[in-house]
Amino acid sequence: MFENLAARCEAAECDRDLPDEPSLVFRDPSGERRAYECPCGAVTVTVAKAHA
Repeated sequence: MFENLAARCEAAECDRDLPDEPSLVFRDPSGERRAYECPCGAVTVTVAKAHA
């Protein structure tokens, strides 16, 4: 199971909340990486680790 955390844009002068659904999801045995595209044009990648 992955913990769902609210993501915020990591661009230097942007503090917008990112969309609920990521643009891309990458999975591997250690966890999941989610790429979000902000309306400002920046891309933020979050990492979620699998836990029991």
